[in-house]
Amino acid sequence: MITSTVLALLIAADSSQLEVDTKPTTSEPTTLDRLQVSASTLLALSLTPGRTQGGIGGGIGVSYELTRSWLVSGEAAWLVGIGSSTLLRFGGGWQRAGTTWRPMVRLNLELGLGDSLDFSVAGRLPPLAPTFGLTATVSLLRFHAGFVDFSFLEVTGGLSTEWVRVGPRFGVDLFTLSVPLSRLL
Repeated sequence: MITSTVLALLIAADSSQLEVDTKPTTSEPTTLDRLQVSASTLLALSLTPGRTQGGIGGGIGVSYELTRSWLVSGEAAWLVGIGSSTLLRFGGGWQRAGTTWRPMVRLNLELGLGDSLDFSVAGRLPPLAPTFGLTATVSLLRFHAGFVDFSFLEVTGGLSTEWVRVGPRFGVDLFTLSVPLSRLL
C-alpha cells in the first residue's frame, strides 16, 4: 500500500501534475504593520488629598508591537469636566496573539497637566507640577477583525501623586479603535 502511494506521487511529480508552493505561508509584519494609530473616548480621574484632576474626553495614541504578544504604547488625551486637562500615558504590556479575542494587560506611567481643583494639605497647596501616576490597564473586551483592533471598557487603576500626598487614579477607556499605519498610508 505504501509503495503504491509513493510510486503514484513520483509519477505525478514526473509528469508535472504536482505543484509545490515554495513561497512562505506567513510573512513577517513590516514596521508599518506593527505600528498602530488609535483613537479613543475615555474618562480619567486623579483623586489625591491635594488635587482632583480629570474628566471625560478623547485621545489619540500610537502603539508598536515588539512581538505578536508584547507591545509599547503612548497616548495623549484631552479631558473636560474639572476644567480642561491633558493626560499623557506611556506604557507597555502583553496581549493575546493571533486570535479574534485579544485581551490586554499594560503597565503605564501617566502625567496629568492643566486645570485641577487644589486643596490645602497640612497648611499648604500642592506645587504646580503635573500629577504623576503609576497604573495598570486591563482590557478584556478587546477584539481583532481584519486589520482593525477595537476594545470596549478598558479599565485603568493605580496610584497618583501631586508631589505632596498619594491617592487613587483610575480611568475607563469607553471605546478604542486601532489601525496599522500601513493601512493609512
